[in-house]
Amino acid sequence: MADLALYRKYRSGNFSEVVGQDHIVRTLTSALASGRIRHAYLFTGPRGVGKTSVARLLARALNCTGAEKPCNDCPNCKTAINSSLDIIEMDAASNRSIDAVRDLREKVGLAPTQGRYKVYIIDEVHMLTTEAFNALLKTLEEPPAHAVFILATTEAHKLPETIISRTQAFSFKPITASDITAQLGRIAAAEKITITPEALEIIATSARGGFRDAISLLDQLAGAGEQSITGEDVRNLLGYSAGEEIASLSRALAANDTTQALEVATRLNASGAQAAMIATQLAAQWRAILLANCGAAPATDDVVRELSTSVAPARIAEIITSLIEITRSSWPQLALEAALVRLTVPAITVVVAPVAAAPAKRTPSTPRPEPAVSAVRVSGNADASATDAPASELWPKVLVHIKAHNNSLAALLQMYPVEFTASEITIKPRFNFHRDLFLKPANRTAVEAASAKVYGGPIKFSARTEEAGKPARRTQSDPAAELVSSALEILGGEIVD
Repeated sequence: MADLALYRKYRSGNFSEVVGQDHIVRTLTSALASGRIRHAYLFTGPRGVGKTSVARLLARALNCTGAEKPCNDCPNCKTAINSSLDIIEMDAASNRSIDAVRDLREKVGLAPTQGRYKVYIIDEVHMLTTEAFNALLKTLEEPPAHAVFILATTEAHKLPETIISRTQAFSFKPITASDITAQLGRIAAAEKITITPEALEIIATSARGGFRDAISLLDQLAGAGEQSITGEDVRNLLGYSAGEEIASLSRALAANDTTQALEVATRLNASGAQAAMIATQLAAQWRAILLANCGAAPATDDVVRELSTSVAPARIAEIITSLIEITRSSWPQLALEAALVRLTVPAITVVVAPVAAAPAKRTPSTPRPEPAVSAVRVSGNADASATDAPASELWPKVLVHIKAHNNSLAALLQMYPVEFTASEITIKPRFNFHRDLFLKPANRTAVEAASAKVYGGPIKFSARTEEAGKPARRTQSDPAAELVSSALEILGGEIVD
């Protein structure tokens, strides 16, 4: 028979063994002692923090006949969860349809066989379909007196408000690294696993508040057969990099040293470090820098103390955002290297110029006019880097602000020349349908808002085609001619007899 996984072997057997959720344990034990049982509970929080374990403890305690609930001695407590007829677990991820909930509704009226309550634990309840939620709502509104529902989810924001309002909600918090370290130490001692304090701390930190992940990692390390588990063993398993290398990367980012950043990343890759884990470590370090910079937490080491006073909060936030994206990439190493270059190379001023268009009939004596550029006065409310900069140099910054909310609009704006005056920005598209698109209220508002942020004051945005002064070629009386004219306008070219 296979050995029982440690996270199952050391699942909490009573409320006193629950780690890091004292506020929830206190409320539930008081409710059990006073007999104030609700018909529906909602457990929310990140994965691996004890939602399912506490749900099972509550289910057993509701039917426990002993003094301390659960007592683990009475017949109801000794009946295994998966064999009890009074405790029904349902995984909403694989039973999310309305048929599954209808089946539950049909059976909920049946009285419990042994205990006082029939308890339904629905895990990952946010996975239910809209129709299934509607069916469940009817049951939650008028449940039988013997029925208790415990809903658990990692994504409470996906639940309908109508469901949440009919439950007593408990928010499970991430478990602190110190609590995880202490509990792992007790488990290691019970299992006769030799492990250094440094290794326990690294495991606890890497779990990010999830005790199940931490104990699973300890189980994996113990299974490797090492005489003594050290911090180096944990780092090798996780693909962690040495703290000195991470500090070097952080300093390179702060100094905009592209060469140094790429050299460190290449060296780490050659040593077997995983790019996603490098990004995770870097993000954690820059988070500490951000907190120290804002005074929300003390500096934890020399590099945090050094960079928290020399790097602006907005720059720190930019670095953290880029690092988080790396962890989601399907090619983390390439994403890491690209991010390091993007974060260390100074911003390049984009020359505002028209894109190449299809050949059109044009005489040499009438060259295309260059975009007129005049200084736009920048007030004290503008971006700090924008002060006293020419208007054309600030336009790319406007595009960056627009891109954050509307990538396609920013890309289209970049295609055409722009004319600047003291109070107005005018884009000169080649085609009328692009002009109309720019002048849509939503797009105009987006450009003006971004411009105001960069230039520090209200800026009017307008659009006009470069050939607006020429007489219109379309006629309403000749649809064929209008179609040809439109094609010429969009694609360029001329009519050949």
